[in-house]
Amino acid sequence: MKRLLFISLIMLAVVSCKDDAGIDLQQQESSPVVAEVGDRKIYESDIDFEIMSLPETMRYIMQDDAARGQVLAVMIKREVVAQKARKMGLNLDPLIAYRMRKADDEVLIQGVRDWQHGDMQQATDAEIKAYYKKHQADFIIPKQIHARHILVADKQTAIELLKQIKANSENFPTLAAQFSIDDSTKGRGGDLNWFAKGDMVDAFATAVFKLSEKHPLSAPIKTKFGWHIVQWLGEREQQTPTFEDVKVEIQSILEKNKMKAWITSLMNDADVVVLKAEYVQ
Repeated sequence: MKRLLFISLIMLAVVSCKDDAGIDLQQQESSPVVAEVGDRKIYESDIDFEIMSLPETMRYIMQDDAARGQVLAVMIKREVVAQKARKMGLNLDPLIAYRMRKADDEVLIQGVRDWQHGDMQQATDAEIKAYYKKHQADFIIPKQIHARHILVADKQTAIELLKQIKANSENFPTLAAQFSIDDSTKGRGGDLNWFAKGDMVDAFATAVFKLSEKHPLSAPIKTKFGWHIVQWLGEREQQTPTFEDVKVEIQSILEKNKMKAWITSLMNDADVVVLKAEYVQ
């Protein structure tokens, strides 16, 4: 039934898109005109569509006349500028014309993906459990360390900083802010947040994962980035999520796999010829 309705809507769109006047006449019969910009009419339903394109959390304004008026004002301004662009002939510029076609395609692609997603059979609990059993290792969260570091360019500077930290470890964030050349972390006292061993370069990870509550400070560590002083702040042991923990995630994975398979089937059935041999994949 859904596919029949979809085909009917496409046929209706083809018939109604024979010319702009046909579109306006059909839309006018079902929705009142609320504004005119030159020869372009803006309908009440256009405001509805505009609001439906907003994030779901903002769609509550659908019944708010003042908010609808603000949306209309934005639409009018957009139409004024677009008409100016057409009068300038910018729609005939090859690059702009390509971008317009691309924008049309992207809207259509998202529309057909949404339709296909709604038409797909949802993954059953049995399918989700089977995936979890087969891929359980993929969901394991490895041991993680929470640490902060100071990165400097030379070993001697690292040694001097390490002496100051050993004298008073509470100075670490201040020294990181003052001396670290890692701009991405110095503003938060060198905090690296939580990370797994595989997230870091080998030399750094090997040294840091030997630290502990009893031995929280590292000797200077050399990597391709420079010299690091690291302070251990905590650790989390490896965790294996339960089925319920990852059920929603697995359902999303299975849906993406089904969508990917559907797109692959479309590609296999499509009549595609690449005419330049160098571009053949």
